[in-house]
Order: sequence, then structure tokens, then C-alpha cells
Amino acid sequence: MKSAIKSIVRKVSNYLYASQWGQEFSYDLLPPEKIRAIATINPLIRTELVKFSRSEYDRNPYYQSVINKLASHTIGPYPSIIGLSPEIEWNDTLEDNYLDWMRDNKIGWVYRQIRKEAALTGIGIAIPFKNKNTLNPVSLSYKVYGSDCLKTPYDAVPSDRIYSGIEYDENWEPYKFHVIDKDYNETYTPSSRKDTKEYTVDELIYWSRGYENGMITALPECYAAFSFYPFIRRFLQAVIEGEEFRASFPMAIELDASVYSPNATQRENPPYGEFEYEPRTIKTLPVGASLRGLPSGTSSSDKDKLIKTFAGVCATTVEMPFNIAVSDSSNSNMASAQVDVQPWANKIEIDRFDMEPEVFRKSMKRWYSIAILKENLFANRYRIQQRYPFGFPHTNVFADIHSHPDPAKRANARAIDLASGATTLNHIYSQNGKNARRELKRDADLFNVKEDQFLETILVSRSNQVINILEGSDENDTVQSTNSSKD
Repeated sequence: MKSAIKSIVRKVSNYLYASQWGQEFSYDLLPPEKIRAIATINPLIRTELVKFSRSEYDRNPYYQSVINKLASHTIGPYPSIIGLSPEIEWNDTLEDNYLDWMRDNKIGWVYRQIRKEAALTGIGIAIPFKNKNTLNPVSLSYKVYGSDCLKTPYDAVPSDRIYSGIEYDENWEPYKFHVIDKDYNETYTPSSRKDTKEYTVDELIYWSRGYENGMITALPECYAAFSFYPFIRRFLQAVIEGEEFRASFPMAIELDASVYSPNATQRENPPYGEFEYEPRTIKTLPVGASLRGLPSGTSSSDKDKLIKTFAGVCATTVEMPFNIAVSDSSNSNMASAQVDVQPWANKIEIDRFDMEPEVFRKSMKRWYSIAILKENLFANRYRIQQRYPFGFPHTNVFADIHSHPDPAKRANARAIDLASGATTLNHIYSQNGKNARRELKRDADLFNVKEDQFLETILVSRSNQVINILEGSDENDTVQSTNSSKD
């Protein structure tokens, strides 16, 4: 049994790393369509896929770009919150303190790392710790790990339900995570000591897209592209070697067929003598030979398309548009780019919605449980704690990263959304990391008017274009009816 498993692992390793290390490659080692089926049931295969994913991220800029953009677009700079308490002052205090904590402890970066590790290794894990270098009263921060930092303890038995470092309960839900103990690896060597640390699901934050048969299957999200990568890399390697050869030997010797072929007419009476060279020219060519340039290899346009295909294959597995993956929209107009971006925006919204309960709300609840106990952090701490002992009602707001590049069109779109009720000023300000109530009050003070009058002026000045469209009385229809009445 062990020999069979080792044979399968060796085949997958050879399949993935054949072109990287210059080994002889053979497609009959392991068919690509069987990689997922085997990886789902065998943790050793998953380990090899994760190693390959890490290697690609370190040396493949296109794969690195896809993973980084997936994380940065999903999270954005940071998710802001809007307090939903009827007490406005409580909402302001909560939003301000939460934003300060996220900024001082790099929580936005932590969220992006969780999403990155989930895409890169199949699961992202954030373990809380006390940050001693922060200026914020709440020193809560997180260390982020991937699936390759999980390990099944050496003394685990099948009845423990521990697979790939994840322990499951009787309902096969994740219960504990066994993370490799760095202290053991760096300072201790006795084999009798446990080399992992246990963390329950309540003690950490985790998120994964890989679920198979009711269990977490930590596979890189772009694993489907791995079967295509070795072929592309071998082709590119052959192209590079061919170009290097042509650069090193730009000319070749062409022999005269009348002298050197088997049916040469001058075979019995070969020519003699030497070519007359220019002064200071090395005499190297024999009689009947001449220099010719080598034919050109693959065209530059073909190479460019192939290199971009490298990124496109990986981006397709996560529904990322090709122009975003390669950072090149030169061949896209505004209409086609918008058609490509809209499915990507939907993908981002789905990921945000799925991450909210396991990542954002869980992190918010942990912060709130610590912050509510701090003196001088909340003005009405005891009243807030009495009404909301376990969590403050709120909603998460993310930066709008898929808006139109034209600022005038963005402004018009916001005006239409406000007029139709599709969005609110509070939501727009929160997307920019600002407090709507405070900003409106400052503007009212700037113009020396009351806040209610200033807000009323903004609401009255909203465009009625959307209302006209909804009522079927568009401006064009009005113009046509006016013209017809004149006639």
C-alpha cells in the first residue's frame, strides 16, 4: 500500500516539475483529468499540488498577479462598517474606533492575506495574537497561514478524525486545526514531543473555497491550470533555447552543391585556390562555401500571445477577465471590457458575501468583546454593553473598485443611484472610509447653515431623470410630443 502511494506521489511530482528541473516528461505518468480525483482522496497529492502552487507564485509573475488581484479586488483597502443602532452617537463611536483599530493593526492586509492563502493553498487561517508594536488601545492582530502549515500529529489515530491537520467533530464539521509548531522545529528535536499546536474553530479565523464530500479539501483554486502549465513552460524553454542559439551563431556555412554533393559535377576536378578576402579578414571558409543567415524562429507576436495565454488559463479558473489578468486592455473597448468585468464583479460579490460570517463578522465580534472592556474608548460604554453585550449591529461596506474610469460618468451614476434610492449618502461615504453624518455636518458648518437645511438642499437637488424614466416620460418623449403639438 505504501509503495503504491509513493508511486502515485512520484508520478504527480514528475508531472508538475518535469519542465522545471529538465526531467524527461511523459504524459502517460498521470493523466491530467485524474489529478483532482486522486488529490481529493489522497493528502499526499494535495501536498504536492500546494508545493507546486507556491513554486509558481514565487517564479511566475502572471500567476502571482492573478492571485494578488484576486485577494486585493475581493477585500479592497479594507471593509468599513456602518453601525445600525438607533443611537447615532454610538454608531459614530463604533465606526471610528473600529477603523482606527483596522488601520493601526493592518487588519485590511490580514484579510487580503487570508484570501490570498485560500487561493494559493486551498485554505487561509488567521490566528490571533497580541501586537506589542501597535499604538491602538486594542492590540488584537492576526498571523496568517496556509494549508501547508497544517500537519496531522504523529500520534493521531483514525478515530480522531484528523485529516491534513484538520480535526472534525461527529458531524464532520471542522473542530480543531493542528498548526506546525515553529518553536519545536527551531529549538527542539525530541521525537516524543508533540510538534503541532491545537486551535479550536472559536480561537481562529479560517476560510476556504475547497469543499468535497462534506470535508475541507485544501486545493489551490487554480489547480485546474496546472496540467497546462508544464506544456507551456517546455514550449517557452524551447523557444528561448532556439533564440539563444541564433544569437550565439547568427550565421551558418552553406556548401556549394556542385562541389560537395554526391552528384557533384566538379567532384573529379574540385576547385582549388582561396577566396580573396578583404584586408584583416580571417580566412576560414573553404572553396565552395559561403555564409548564410539562419531562418527566423517564432514570431514575436506568437510569443507574446503564448505568454499571455499563460496568465489567461489560470485566470479562467477563478473567473477573472483576461485583460485584468495580464493588465492589458489595449484590445478592449469600453463596452467589451464592461461585459468582461461584470461577471468578475459578481464573483467578487459572491466571495465577499461568503467571507462575511466566517471572517469579517467573526473578527468584528472578537474586537468588540475586547474594545467594550477598555476604559475611555466608548463614551457610553456601560450603556452600550448593557444593550449589546455580545455584538454591535452593523453592516460591512467595501470600496467600489469596478466603477467607470471616467469621473464625470461616475458622478452621474452616483446621482442617478441617489435619485432612485439604489444607494444612500451613508453608503457612498463609507466606501471612501468616511463618516457621512460627520462629513455633512462639517459641510453645513462651512456654509454656515443648519445641518437639516443643508441635507434638505442636497436631497431636493437630486436629479429627477430616473423618476421620469420610470414613469415613461423621458425627455425625448417630451420633446417629440411638444413638436407634434406645434405641428
